[in-house]
Amino acid sequence: MLRYVLIRPETHEPRLNLVVHRIHLWEGSNGMTLCPGAMTDGATRLLELHLARDSIDPTLRSVLENAYGHLTSRDPSVAWTSGQWMTERPGGSDVSRTETVATYAPYPTSSSAPLACKAEDTPLGPWSISGFKFFSSATDANMTILLARTTPDKGLSAFFAPTRRAAPDPTTPGNDSELNGVRIQRLKDKLGTRPVPTAELELHGLRAWLLGQEGRGVHELATVLTITRVHSAIASLGYLARGLAVARAFALVRDVGAGRGRRLPLCRSPLHMRTLAGLTTEYHGLNLLAFYTVSVLGLAERGPSGAVAAAPLPPPAVRSIVPPREHVAPLLRVLSSLHKAYICKAAVPLLHACMEALGGVGYLNNAEAEPLNVARLFRDGCVNPIWEGTTDVLAADFLRALKHPRAGAESLAALAWLARSAFGPDGAKGPGGPVLEAWEEVRWKIEEGEHDALLPDARDIMFRVGDVLVAALLAVDASRDGAPEVEVVLRRFLVKKGFAVEDDAMRQGVGNGLDQDTAIVYGDHFKIITPNL
Repeated sequence: MLRYVLIRPETHEPRLNLVVHRIHLWEGSNGMTLCPGAMTDGATRLLELHLARDSIDPTLRSVLENAYGHLTSRDPSVAWTSGQWMTERPGGSDVSRTETVATYAPYPTSSSAPLACKAEDTPLGPWSISGFKFFSSATDANMTILLARTTPDKGLSAFFAPTRRAAPDPTTPGNDSELNGVRIQRLKDKLGTRPVPTAELELHGLRAWLLGQEGRGVHELATVLTITRVHSAIASLGYLARGLAVARAFALVRDVGAGRGRRLPLCRSPLHMRTLAGLTTEYHGLNLLAFYTVSVLGLAERGPSGAVAAAPLPPPAVRSIVPPREHVAPLLRVLSSLHKAYICKAAVPLLHACMEALGGVGYLNNAEAEPLNVARLFRDGCVNPIWEGTTDVLAADFLRALKHPRAGAESLAALAWLARSAFGPDGAKGPGGPVLEAWEEVRWKIEEGEHDALLPDARDIMFRVGDVLVAALLAVDASRDGAPEVEVVLRRFLVKKGFAVEDDAMRQGVGNGLDQDTAIVYGDHFKIITPNL
């Protein structure tokens, strides 16, 4: 699917962000195909890591190589998608309460093992899994990655399983396979994401292969979650981008009353344009956080042999935020949870604001034009703060990473490096001063507080660190772009997040009026698209 274009750049180049942006542009129109695409991407990376091991069992290697070939194929007749079966009734996002059980029950000989599919000629696994998965997306996938407890109980383990197996009696045409010990209990009736079949699954004798060591399932799934959380954030941004695009287009063609019998286009209403400029400011900051996280993920996947040290140095006037090798993994540990929670949570009210910007038209279910249906985008976007870890779960993960006895100090140091690098050596003397002060305050709180005492405030801590990082990235963006509207975006964000107060220029609207808002919303092309205004 997307593995080699989204996550694995050959070099640290802007091309990575350009490819992510293509997916981001397609999100509003793809009919939810990127949901199973996200799980496929994560499963592919997990299998790739296992295939890189020298000690892997030869039979398992052949099975995983076969699956990997399908997952990375661009031929629709060959390509596979993957499911991800973790959620159960007792725990939801808390997988520690998983009740599904895996029993090691190998076949007498390898030759007696039934095939996953006659055309594949790969045997089913030696583990038999039974249990109940409560919320399983991409039910129609070709394979799945799932969690189960091994017997005797050694904790949660990760497994790979094809969803279908060769039928005992394949003589009937078109009946050469059957579900691999899976019974679909029922499909879920959801608020949004309706094109994706989400089901309750009863597992009875599902044949699977163990991935990694017994009891290390959560560790194995972390690889998948790191990638699917990126997809969640990009999906939220894609919906928000489409909602903003529709709101901008609507403002160009909608006339409103301006008093005393006058009418004017909505795009020339100072109030409405200030509203759209505020939405654009928020969206821009979220974009920078998502794209930066993706770039760090790309660096982490290349490992020590990556091209970080060989990357060309930027001009002296440009602040570099390409992390040195020692900061890549510590940054990713915290960005993985933070960026997903921060972006997905913020996108929901912003999407609602885009719907409101269209008035009653936005609230209508405009199913005849789904790519422009902002109500549908809002419904679908509501799942992202929940899927792949709720905001509370991610906040707890974020705090746990920062309070880790060893790795926590590394992550705090990496975050401090990013904040200081973004504002430059003299950053404390300029607009970055209050941001760096806020960072030092939250850093001191994390370092001095005990985990249990900090846990109730984990959300506030995570979102405050997110504010600091977005402010830092906006500062770098402003230093590189130089356009007046980009400086205004930075200034407004600092004021909104409490890092600065309105100065006289902002209060009096100097360089901050309708034309400035229009430049933020429409860029340099407003006069081209509206020659008569």
